[in-house]
Amino acid sequence: MKETMEKVPIMKELVDYYSGPDRVTAKNQQEELERVAKTLPESAPASVKRFTDRALLSLQSNPGWGFDKKCQFMDKLVWEVSQHYK
Repeated sequence: MKETMEKVPIMKELVDYYSGPDRVTAKNQQEELERVAKTLPESAPASVKRFTDRALLSLQSNPGWGFDKKCQFMDKLVWEVSQHYK
């Protein structure tokens, strides 16, 4: 039993390294992208809101893009729309 307990810190280190607190899960990514998309101004037309919804779905469905790029794209989209529809 003592031997097993000595290995616990090493196991924790391995788990933290591969899936630790700094790791962003797919669910976290989806929630963050949805949060940003919901910050569109109320005055934005329905067509812009539909486009944003489709962009959100595309980003969530595309594992090839990194999370940083997805956030950057969504931030830029919402920022641009916000400049035109305040």
